[in-house]
Amino acid sequence: MPTLATTIDLAARDFARTIIAAVKNASLQELLAMQTETPTQGRPTRARKAAKKINWPKCKHRGCKRNAWAQGHGLCGKHFRATKRK
Repeated sequence: MPTLATTIDLAARDFARTIIAAVKNASLQELLAMQTETPTQGRPTRARKAAKKINWPKCKHRGCKRNAWAQGHGLCGKHFRATKRK
């Protein structure tokens, strides 16, 4: 019994021979018609919705424009750690 690699190799060679024979037997008009056709690639793509911009809450500290830290009770990480030290 042939191995998987041998079976795949034989199938690829047979496929290549079939394609070459088909191209040799085709007329010039058929070959030119195939050249101008654009192949479809599965189902058409859908227009994707633009990703919504997330408005993250900002730090409560005056003048700070950083995003609030999830565990910071409304403060960014820097200002949350500063309040814990006091």
